[in-house]
This record gives sequence, C-alpha cells and structure tokens, in this order.
Amino acid sequence: MKGSKDTPNDVIRRPRAAAVPSAAGDERAEQGGDEINTSSTSVISLRILELLAERNAECGVTHLAEALGVPKARVHRHLTALRQEGYVVQNPRTSRYRIGWRLFLLGQKLVKQFDVVGLARPVMEELRDAVGQTIVISSFTETDVVVLDVMRGRSPLEILLHPGTQFKLHSVAQGKIALAFGAKERRDAVLEGPLDACTPHTITDAMRLSHELALVRERGWADAPEEVFLGVNALAAPIVQDDGTLFGTLAIVGSIHYLPAHPNPQTVAALTDAARRISRLLGSGRSN
Repeated sequence: MKGSKDTPNDVIRRPRAAAVPSAAGDERAEQGGDEINTSSTSVISLRILELLAERNAECGVTHLAEALGVPKARVHRHLTALRQEGYVVQNPRTSRYRIGWRLFLLGQKLVKQFDVVGLARPVMEELRDAVGQTIVISSFTETDVVVLDVMRGRSPLEILLHPGTQFKLHSVAQGKIALAFGAKERRDAVLEGPLDACTPHTITDAMRLSHELALVRERGWADAPEEVFLGVNALAAPIVQDDGTLFGTLAIVGSIHYLPAHPNPQTVAALTDAARRISRLLGSGRSN
C-alpha cells in the first residue's frame, strides 16, 4: 500500500545490534567475569524504558540521566537507538521522550491476559460481523497513526493492513480523531506544519483541516473518503481511557463502494457504539 510507512517486518524483526554506537565496547567495559553489571548497555536501555513507562509522561535526557546515575551523553545514545527502532518517540517541540508504538506492540505479545487489544477483539468481531468490513484499532505518535490490530472484513474487496502500519495524522480518519480529541499541542503542530497530499482528495489546507476537526468534535466520529488511498474510505471513533484521555481509535475501513462519502447512519451508529463499549471496558464513564 503506497503512501504509508508499512513496516510489519520491522515489528517482528530483532533490533539491529549496530543501532547502539560502541555497544560492544560498553559491554566489555561493564561486564566482569561471568556476571553482567546492572549498568550494562542492555540493562540501561531497559531501565530507560521502565522509567518512561512508570512516569507515563515525557521525560528529558537530564531527568533520565539523574534518575539512572549515568552521563547524559550515554543516555542520549541509548535514546537515539531506541527512537530509531520505534521503542521511544521524541516530541520535536520539547525534545523530550516517551514510550513508542513498538514497545506497545511488544507489550501486546507479552501481556495477553489483560491488554487493550485483547479486550477489544470481541467487540471488533461483533462490529465486523455487523458491517462486513475490515475493523482496525489504532493508537498515535506525535505525527502518525499506528495500527495496533486488524480484523479482516468479509467484503469481496479486502483492505490489507498490518500491525505497525503508519499513516500521517492529517491523511486518515483515525488521525482526525487524534487531532480532534487528543492533545492541543499535537493539533497545533500538525496545523502549523506541511500537509502533504497522498491523493488529490487529501486535505492539505490548514484552515480546511481545522474546520474538519471542529466537525469531528461536534459529531463524534471522522471519515476520510479517498484521502489516503483512492477507492478507500474509513470511519473512525474515539476510544477513551478511564482517566478521560484518548487511547486511540476504532475504525471501519473499506472500499468507497461499501463506505461512501456519505455513510449509512446505521454503520456510523454501530461504530460509535462499539467504540463506547471498548472505552467502558477500559474504565471510561465509571463512577469512582
């Protein structure tokens, strides 16, 4: 599928050893005998990820270096390697880091008993059976939508997506949800930056996109007819966590023939109801 950063092979491929500069030298200097020191290269990377996960917020190099008790230059090398592999993402405005999409996908594989995708799959299956189209659950980085899971549709025209596929926020329905209901800083950055065209229908004007996002907030769902691929449309609705913040989106993806630019209200209702059900599974709307 051209126009996307489709990297399913990267999701399952082992990280390249060369991604960490002078890693072999660090390992030799930090290992003694058969014991591996807790400040070894591998452990430092894991401790960085652990700190980011515990804080659940963006962290700067200085904060991480102080928490770990290691030089900032060394922490920066680890963060650079982790960012290149998708395990962390960097906010271009603040230069701070947070957990990335690839670590989320790894967590999906490790934690099968109580993960968002596992909770969502029965609802996704019901929605797929109701509408017959491909169902997709996604999350976001600062600039992209990241596909987390896909349930294949039963339409004669199959839309091929894979976990790890990425799309620019302004070009897909899921991204419009992220911009409409997510952090204002993300929305402002996208509206101020270049809006590249994937097709002749992609919204590339910031004012038009801003009006579109206002409409999305008003009606509670988004679409993007032929805006990322010709002949393809998607409808997306927000998935909200227990603290009221946006986790991601649930989307129906299909041919424009089955999901026209003016979608069937019953299809929209089925989507928004399913997204609300998944949100409730995550604790949204429960009284404390």
